[in-house]
Amino acid sequence: MQGSNYHRQALMRGAALPLLMLSATPAFAQDASAGNSDPRAAQQPLGNDVVVTATRRPQTLLDVPLSVAVVSGDALDKMGVRQFNDLQSGIPNLQIDQTNGNFVINMRGLGSGGGNLAFEQSVGFFVDGVYSGRSRSLQTAMMDVQRVEVVRGPQGALFGKNTDAGAISVITAAPTRDFQGRVSAGYEAVNNGWNAEGYLSGPITDTLSARLSVQGGHAGGYMYNRATKQDDNGNNYLGIRGQLLFEPMKGMSAKLKVEYGKNDYKGNNLAFNGLGTSAIANTIRAASAPYGGVPEYPSFVRVADSTYGRGFSRTETLGVTLTTNTDLGGGVQLTTIGGYQHIKANTETDIDNSPLTLIDNLHIERTTQISQEARLSGSIGKLSLIAGLQYYYAQSHIVQNVFWNFSPALRGPSVLPFDQKSESISPFLAANMELLPGLTIDGSVRYSDETKQARMQMLPGGPASFRPYDIRAKRHEKLWDYSGKISYKFSRLGQVYVSYATGSKGGGFVANDTQLGNTGKYQFDPERAKSWEAGVKLRGEHGVYDLNLAVFSTNFDNLQVSSFNGTSFVTGNAAKVRSRGIEVEGNVRPVSFLSFGGNVAYLDAKYRSYNGPCIYNQTCPLGYSDLSGYRLTRAPKWKWSAYGQVDAPLSGDLDFTARGSVNYTGLTNYQDTQNPATMMPAYTTVDARIGITNKAHGWDVAVVGRNLTNKVSWSQAFGVPFVGGATAVFVNPSRTVTFQVSKNF
Repeated sequence: MQGSNYHRQALMRGAALPLLMLSATPAFAQDASAGNSDPRAAQQPLGNDVVVTATRRPQTLLDVPLSVAVVSGDALDKMGVRQFNDLQSGIPNLQIDQTNGNFVINMRGLGSGGGNLAFEQSVGFFVDGVYSGRSRSLQTAMMDVQRVEVVRGPQGALFGKNTDAGAISVITAAPTRDFQGRVSAGYEAVNNGWNAEGYLSGPITDTLSARLSVQGGHAGGYMYNRATKQDDNGNNYLGIRGQLLFEPMKGMSAKLKVEYGKNDYKGNNLAFNGLGTSAIANTIRAASAPYGGVPEYPSFVRVADSTYGRGFSRTETLGVTLTTNTDLGGGVQLTTIGGYQHIKANTETDIDNSPLTLIDNLHIERTTQISQEARLSGSIGKLSLIAGLQYYYAQSHIVQNVFWNFSPALRGPSVLPFDQKSESISPFLAANMELLPGLTIDGSVRYSDETKQARMQMLPGGPASFRPYDIRAKRHEKLWDYSGKISYKFSRLGQVYVSYATGSKGGGFVANDTQLGNTGKYQFDPERAKSWEAGVKLRGEHGVYDLNLAVFSTNFDNLQVSSFNGTSFVTGNAAKVRSRGIEVEGNVRPVSFLSFGGNVAYLDAKYRSYNGPCIYNQTCPLGYSDLSGYRLTRAPKWKWSAYGQVDAPLSGDLDFTARGSVNYTGLTNYQDTQNPATMMPAYTTVDARIGITNKAHGWDVAVVGRNLTNKVSWSQAFGVPFVGGATAVFVNPSRTVTFQVSKNF
């Protein structure tokens, strides 16, 4: 292996060995109450007494009749989680992939994929109650977080927009009435990265509190490029968040939050997974020979260069949120949440992934969204009610420039502008009643009225085989979502429940498709989900153990999909899809200083009816293949993790902490063509942490290792256009070992 990364990796194997010996999914520590944002507070591993707001009401995990996973901010910090996709390793049936700055989220095998740049996710993402319509905004969410709630299954009635596969809710740490702060810094020794972050929180006056959070750093590049002698896909990042909490009187508060984030990736993380034997493939081999040859299978090495310069992905986000809570008397509470978000993104990708300048893609995006929600909550006897109204508006301008440099027939840029406006309004109602001691029913309903209008273009000047087009279109949809649950708490430490829920996501338009002028297929229909779930939740006396079990079956009609056909991504609807499976989560604390546990998920997610892309290496006279019975993309059959954690006193004020995890992901397909080159084999990763804490003085030193076995995996796979038989993948990060120190005050 060559390059600076390789020398550093060799030096760090010795440091990684003790972490490997301890590894046995991280114990996701949880806050004992929703209001506790002090990272100095005592933390416990996964426990059913943690308070969540997944049902719009504060409930413990033991009481909420849903399949919910919660990760505290303290646990995120201890395991060095700064990227959103690192969440998935300890949460059953959650798949998060990052591809060129965008995130693709699948839950229980269901999601929208990343092929259409205008796709909204089927798993809704919320930060402090504000829905984020573009996945790029996920890059700045993991700073000074109180907790993350992952709610599996359709949540359309409660959460609203685009949650037909599930919802992820990030709750950031709020201003406090007492003065507190924290600073931390870390050095990542394998890829030469660093990070620094901190916060200050406390009162300004008797009625006004503030919190300032800052995060910055550099994630070192982990893909050594032999052509440029650089480490590609490094990221410089910065996040700043300021909050003011105004409490003029008891029962009234207003919180203003302003947040800015920036991510700047330099170089791409593309690698080949088979190059093929075409004439162009042989040309790439010849051009790569002076650099030691082209790596034809995924590794942390690439050989790529382009006259358009080094690839990059830059994203800037600006968000403003205003949340108010007012006690109207008589047990009635008024909550309002207003949000503004602006995203600016530019991405350049060397698609051919070679020293030649054959295909380059420049993607430009500007998106602005505004949302407002108001809801009333209260009780009438044993009946609890929530009624609300949600408004959402978004405007996007996306331009894709594809630079072709093959033959004269395949030369010149394809310029594809896409403009869309989306507006929706949705009233909702939720009710909860205890019929008998321990026996409770829940119900909710939401009506959504959504309008979208778009202009899709491909300007003249590209390859002759791509017909220019200019299409204007409008959609108007009215959708209903509802849910019902019945739960029985047979003891103070046990509950069973059964639920039925529906969810929907509106239709939309195809963005930046070079083939649209030939196919004329420029829009797709709404998708709808219907899901049954049953579960049991148990907790031992004094929290000795926790056990959660859920079984589910979800049917999707018109699942929105995007599959690569060899030239471009084709967007449409899969007529019928079924996802069913089992999720088990548990942990045991036999003694005060030791805990261990894990989770396992089995998933059977298949197409029931879908005329999709032509299957790899099969004749396709009709231009499509019947994919009924085939597994969905990003839906591994098995996924499990196991962890062990030790928190033991050393002497005086010193405590020793160690935790390790083993995370397994089964065979995962990334394209419906069933091409073996787009199927990622099953793999296992190992993470670990060793630290010493001084509680009296508030400091902590630790070594954190992620992917300690340096396993190669990827987050997307596609055929390289016009390079017959070649497949490219986006490679996930390599091993990291971080030395970090923190101080609370």
